[in-house]
Amino acid sequence: MSKLFFASLAIATFGFVMVSHVGEQLVEFGSAASANQPQQRVRWRPNPKMGSARSTLSGGRRGSAIAQCDATRIMKPATLTLLVPQANQGLFTTAANPTFFWHTETDRSTQAEFILSDPNQAEPVFTKTVAIDRSGISRVALPAEFALKAGTRYRWTVLLACNGGASKEVVARSFVERIENADLQQQVNSRSSVDRASKFAAEGIWYDAIATLIDAAQQDPNNSQIRAELRSLLSQVGRPSIEIAQVLESMFGT
Repeated sequence: MSKLFFASLAIATFGFVMVSHVGEQLVEFGSAASANQPQQRVRWRPNPKMGSARSTLSGGRRGSAIAQCDATRIMKPATLTLLVPQANQGLFTTAANPTFFWHTETDRSTQAEFILSDPNQAEPVFTKTVAIDRSGISRVALPAEFALKAGTRYRWTVLLACNGGASKEVVARSFVERIENADLQQQVNSRSSVDRASKFAAEGIWYDAIATLIDAAQQDPNNSQIRAELRSLLSQVGRPSIEIAQVLESMFGT
């Protein structure tokens, strides 16, 4: 996906911290389900035994999963938000080639650069430039030849080009670590998308849980249950209601 379909896909976000230049953190999703909706089955339970991501990046810089361009007289400030939990918990995947998601709120066309880094290597593992035409979700699926090594904590970074203002670009960062769990993969293979997401969330494996729901929502945009589960999951990890609304609007137009 060169022009990442998700670049226009509205994205829901998780808990994050607003930063004016460089950042890394999360968002919150609010909004309780109405009485006539089924109870949400996807429950986020980060595993304390698996730990959480470091809050400080190399060089002593504090990272954040959200960053914002400077406002100008003619443009609103563009905002970049990585879809990750606010507490930096559960930043794991069972996939060798996971998919990474972020949301951009902008009123102008721009582009972003995705960078995956291994702390043990000087050069990036993988980079990709993503065109962004409007507000929405962008996604990058890691190619097969750049599979993650189990047990290594990688850092992923998104640089968003700013149109005008003092900053030429802003940066948001987070982490990902691959874990091997053959039993879990066997358990989810024959399940529905909601059941798979529920299992991943219960095990505290963020990237697999969110990817399962976003993919399911893209394939079946009229499925109200999947939409409700996505809204609920984003809310559970601390994404603000306004971000959740922006994500759902970009994905579903409502």
